[in-house]
Amino acid sequence: MTKIPGRQIRNLLLLIFLIFNHLTSVFGQQPTAASSTSVRPKPGTPPADFSKINFVLSGSPEISTPDPDTLPDANFRQYDPARRQKIDFGNLGNLGTAARPLFFETRPRLGFDAGVHANDLYLARPENLKFYRNAKSLSDVRYSRGLKQDDGEFAARFARTFTGGLNFSLDFRNINQLGQYRYQRAKHNALAVGGWLPIGKRYDVFLIFVKNTSKQEENGGILDDSDFGNASNISGPTDILVRWSDEKALSRHAGWDARLVHHLKIAGRDKLDSAGQIGRAGRKLVLSHTMDWSRQSYKFADENLENDTAFGIFNVDDRGIRHFLEIKKVENQLSLATFKPRKDGRSADRLAVGLLHRWFYRVWQEPELTVFSNVFLTGDLKFSPSEKIDFSANGNLGVLKNIGEYQISGKLKLNFGKAGEFRAGLLSQRFPPSLLSEKVFVSKRLIWQNDFQKPVENSLSASYAIPAIGFEMTGQTTLINNFIYFDANARATQTTQPVQISQISASENLHFGSFHFDNTLAFQTTNRAAVLHLPKWFSKNSLYFSGKIFKKAMLFDAGVDFRTNGSFAPDGYQPVVWQFYLTADSIPNPKPYTWLDAFVAFKVSNFRVFFRFENVSNLFWDKTTPFYQTLRYPQPPAAFRIGIRWRFLDGNVSEGAENQGDGNNKPPSGIGGRRPF
Repeated sequence: MTKIPGRQIRNLLLLIFLIFNHLTSVFGQQPTAASSTSVRPKPGTPPADFSKINFVLSGSPEISTPDPDTLPDANFRQYDPARRQKIDFGNLGNLGTAARPLFFETRPRLGFDAGVHANDLYLARPENLKFYRNAKSLSDVRYSRGLKQDDGEFAARFARTFTGGLNFSLDFRNINQLGQYRYQRAKHNALAVGGWLPIGKRYDVFLIFVKNTSKQEENGGILDDSDFGNASNISGPTDILVRWSDEKALSRHAGWDARLVHHLKIAGRDKLDSAGQIGRAGRKLVLSHTMDWSRQSYKFADENLENDTAFGIFNVDDRGIRHFLEIKKVENQLSLATFKPRKDGRSADRLAVGLLHRWFYRVWQEPELTVFSNVFLTGDLKFSPSEKIDFSANGNLGVLKNIGEYQISGKLKLNFGKAGEFRAGLLSQRFPPSLLSEKVFVSKRLIWQNDFQKPVENSLSASYAIPAIGFEMTGQTTLINNFIYFDANARATQTTQPVQISQISASENLHFGSFHFDNTLAFQTTNRAAVLHLPKWFSKNSLYFSGKIFKKAMLFDAGVDFRTNGSFAPDGYQPVVWQFYLTADSIPNPKPYTWLDAFVAFKVSNFRVFFRFENVSNLFWDKTTPFYQTLRYPQPPAAFRIGIRWRFLDGNVSEGAENQGDGNNKPPSGIGGRRPF
């Protein structure tokens, strides 16, 4: 039995004490029926539901989006980004490791791409930083940890609007996961910080800085899984041998991004009603400019090979392996947009045209340096005359050296009220092969150099949802010409045969009183199974009780999450080039594995807690079968996890209350006094 350190016991007891201390204070301060009606709140007092706050993004400050408070639901109790997806991503058996979609996804591509996407789930991006239109500060803190002191996940958001209208926003995320097996720690830090300053009535400027750092200890996966469940051979996962036992292999991805976004309203103004809210608004003309300066670096190194042949074609130097890539870029985008806002904060229509220029002034693929540019004409169209109809389209057309490249996407939403909602989507694109698929140097030696054709992808989807009964069904088909993949040697390869993927998924959330049964089923098939090794079906389900207890002061959830998928030959992962690759056809497909997690979660006011026991089957009835999503990287055995989240809203007022102050509770200048755009 593993001995739990005294420090860990003290921390856990302290956490439990703080939780119940908070609960006691909340329950003890519940107002009586008489007191809740005897005092009439002053005008401008924040509404009872503090969760109704809105945010905007730097690229479209004219669009205000609600940011609802979180419940103790699946989005809260599931801390792993790979499992927050509609269909789980496959990773390397540890939180924060390289991940890929097991339910095929088409990723939008425009121009040059390095081809490194194994850590995309964990990255902060400047375009996603939220700026909150609240009068006071907002803080949102989340933390979860496993039984080990070094297994932790932390996230924090902070936003504040100062006098004069300056809005400050910060989003920080950290993963530090030691893992169950030897030498597999993953560490991620993602920081996004920015400011939004409205100047006068016509000018808004955003300044954003983002930094991401990812480190992964690479053990190559386990050497043999025959010892699973054999207590006579091993005492725990750390006794299982790994392929790269020298514990020297390490991947590090790091980068920063500085972005300046500013919008100038050339024409158009808002007309306010007697309450200070937007009434009839005229058409507006806005000139926008975005400047982006970024640096990204990717490095893999193993300084002591110990005659290891597991690196295959990349083992070209007995002294060790090194693969280094650095990309520095300056990007400018200029656009002119016209739109007509509605009272609900959205645009009734929008038309924008522009020019995008990316200057890659340093692409250092050790030992080779390259300099080049991408130029695209851009266009956006949006039509939303009411809440029942919403259509948007986006087009990008390559010019100069990017002639022949394009990206076209479109979305349509029709709301039929209680009868449901129909959505359709289209993505068509032609783009150059990624840098790593065309050329790779390892230890300054050229491994391959290809002259691939540009891939062409077309994807069409349609879905119908009936929110009243929690039902949604989606169908999608994708056709890819000149598909690029990595073969059994982890070498980039292109097929001339068209690849088609057909998919269908359905979700149904049933409830009988306080008992809920949430279900998601998905199926996919391809005409080129030799180049796409993916499960044919997925099942993701939750069975739980959800209701209010303790005089309706606590929202309580308790139940189980379980998932399984069809058998398939899992891809391998080659950290030298940071790619998932096909495994040999002779490797047998694993049998379906039912992964079951038991959980308890609750919410009191703005405080939430979950307790989660994962992979229950490994503890009670199946101790010998490992579960693989990636070859040689088994998912972790049974483990316990605890998490908390606390949201502090500091007396925020909603937009509807911002202009209703009595003189003693006024919002800062630039928030209640002026609505941007």
